[in-house]
Amino acid sequence: MTTKKIIFPVLAAMIAIGAAFAASEKKEEKSKAAVATFYVVNENATSYQVTTTPDPNCLSAGSQVCKITTSATPDANNRIEKTQATASGWKN
Repeated sequence: MTTKKIIFPVLAAMIAIGAAFAASEKKEEKSKAAVATFYVVNENATSYQVTTTPDPNCLSAGSQVCKITTSATPDANNRIEKTQATASGWKN
């Protein structure tokens, strides 16, 4: 009888701890934003119009942004706000 009194609370505690770890793992996975690379086709004062087709002239130096990295998704017109992107390639 005493064995049952000890085992069931211990087993319940182990299940609760396991469930807590599983829940924290799922939260952590959801918080990670995927970073994507896009190539700039056009730009205005507030946004970049982008494509996924690489630009062969895009280098690491130049005066015009041609490649960005971002965790944002382009809108219906393939635009990403400049505040949501980081320039990572340039061309002349």
